[in-house]
Amino acid sequence: MKNRLVVVTLVTFGAALGCAQPSPTPSGNTEADREAITQVRQQEMTLFGAGDIDNVLAVFTDDVVMMPPNEPVLVGKEAARSWLQEMYQQFKIEGTYTSASDLTVTGDWAFERMAFTLKLTPTGGGAAVEDVGKGFHVYRRQGDGSWKIAQDIWNSDKPVPGGQ
Repeated sequence: MKNRLVVVTLVTFGAALGCAQPSPTPSGNTEADREAITQVRQQEMTLFGAGDIDNVLAVFTDDVVMMPPNEPVLVGKEAARSWLQEMYQQFKIEGTYTSASDLTVTGDWAFERMAFTLKLTPTGGGAAVEDVGKGFHVYRRQGDGSWKIAQDIWNSDKPVPGGQ
């Protein structure tokens, strides 16, 4: 009786394994992933320059974490929206990514370090402020397979005015 129970258990377990779907291999670090992430990065800067807040926010996840220089952390699209509204009231933004390196894709996450140049022209007139700096993006693959920026941090390479 005991042997029969073991055989029935093994047959049942084997049948269950045979019917089970194989575990998907985590995708990532494919050329298609890398190209999609590159497009999101370039699109982000282009959209920042265009000044359309809804389009800028479209490249970010709903729970985005943004860490602008010399300011508190922003969590979520609504916090990012408020920050962008204030920024666009003060400046017209032009910029470009000058390099991107160390793009690592692992499963549904990707991490990338980049460098940029920015030109902020005051909307009320005055001299433009030019800056160079670096940043770091954390990307997350969405349910539809697209990539969005989940975390964004950037800061200047220039010394703080006044030598602080």
